Amino acid sequence: MRRFLRPWWLVSHLAVLALLVVMVSLGFWQLRRLEERRDLNDLQAERTAAAVVAVGTLAEGTAADGHPESVEYRVVEATGRYRAADEVAVRNRSRGGLPGVWLLTPLVLADGPALVVNRGWVPQSSSDPAARPPAPAPDGKVVVRGVVRVSEQRAGLGVADPAEGRLASLARPDIDRYAAQLDYAVHPFYLQLNSQDPPPGDYPRMLALPPPTEGPHLGYAVQWFIFSAIAVVGYPLVLRYVSRRPDAIA
Repeated sequence: MRRFLRPWWLVSHLAVLALLVVMVSLGFWQLRRLEERRDLNDLQAERTAAAVVAVGTLAEGTAADGHPESVEYRVVEATGRYRAADEVAVRNRSRGGLPGVWLLTPLVLADGPALVVNRGWVPQSSSDPAARPPAPAPDGKVVVRGVVRVSEQRAGLGVADPAEGRLASLARPDIDRYAAQLDYAVHPFYLQLNSQDPPPGDYPRMLALPPPTEGPHLGYAVQWFIFSAIAVVGYPLVLRYVSRRPDAIA
C-alpha cells in the first residue's frame, strides 16, 4: 500500500477529497434553495390571501422602512386616471409561445405618487415590433385592483437600458429607470393588474402570478448526493483494483 502514499497518489487523493467536498456542499446548497423557495411560496400565499388595502395605506409602511419587498404580493386597490402618454412597453414577454410585450401605464391618483400599473400582455409581430393590436388605456376615472410587484434590476449579462433619455420600451419593469423619465413621482413598486373598472377590451391580457412551485432544487440536490456516494464507494474500489495489479500505475 506504500504506492498510494507516493506524490502522484497523494495528489489524486486530495483531488477526489476536494471534489467530494464540493459536491456535498452543492447538494446542501440546493436544499437551502429549496427551503427559500418554500418560504417564498408560503409568503406569497399569505400575502395574496390578506385583506385588500388601499395603495396609499400600504405605501405608508413602505416609505417608512424603505423596502418595497416588504409589501410584495399584497393585493391593493386604487382609483385614478391613466397617463397614457407616458406608457412604456416591456420587451420580450412571451405568452403561450407567442412574442409580445407588457404595457406599463402610470395611474395618477388623487393623493400621493402615481402608481405604475402593468396592464398586461399584448402580442407583437416578431418581424415588425411596432405591429401589435390596439390596447388603449381607458379615459376618465378607473378603479384598479392587483398584486404589488417589486421593481426588477439588471442581473448578470442581462440587457441594459440606456441610463438617459426618454425610452418607449424597457428590458424589464425597472421602476427606478421608468421614474427617471417622468415629471412626477411614482411609488417604488408596480401593480400587476387583475381587475379593472371599466374592464379592458380584448387587449391587453391581464397576467396571473406564476403558480408556486418548488423548482428543480430537490432533484439537483439528489443528483449531487448520488455523485458524492459514487465517489465515496467508487474511489476505494479503484484503489483496491490498482493494489492488486503490480503493473498498474505506481
